[in-house]
Amino acid sequence: MARLVFIGPPGAGKGTQAEKLVSERGLRHVSTGDLLRHAIKTGTALGLQAKAAVDAGELVPDDVVIGLVEESLSDGAAAAGFILDGFPRTVAQAEALETLLSRKGLPLDHVILFDIPVDRLEQRIAKRAEQSRSTASPIRSDDNPDVLKRRVEEFLTATAALSPFYQKRRLLRRIDATNGIDDVTRTVLHLITT
Repeated sequence: MARLVFIGPPGAGKGTQAEKLVSERGLRHVSTGDLLRHAIKTGTALGLQAKAAVDAGELVPDDVVIGLVEESLSDGAAAAGFILDGFPRTVAQAEALETLLSRKGLPLDHVILFDIPVDRLEQRIAKRAEQSRSTASPIRSDDNPDVLKRRVEEFLTATAALSPFYQKRRLLRRIDATNGIDDVTRTVLHLITT
């Protein structure tokens, strides 16, 4: 059992590692992006609030995102362990998450920061886009240099405050995300089992 938060820039490998842990450890992968898309598509009350923000070109309010995370963790399966991917992004969200998990008696075990230099991210994103082109698969909208640059800047701004928040709580673990997928998996597994 492990209760984890994965933080890192786009292309750092968070989703890949989450999939591996879901497969190997049976953890629940909670992606706030997936939760938002599903809530909007199905037209839930929170989804309608999220859609209104998105349609207005605004960030989805923290209380909506927290509500979606709470719904996702509301059944007994969450007690078996989970990975939050893409959340929290701000200290306010981290504080709200801490309150939510405290009420549920599910404190975090680790917050894993995927460290990777920007130039390596650019190489990964270019490779991912090329692989999509070669297989005639759709290219992700964020697989271009301009979008990547903006998203990395947003991540660095948010993480500048999040890292100390979790460091003070002795939860922050940094891993070298430039290593190969299997090496990163071994590192993550070592962190969560020691």
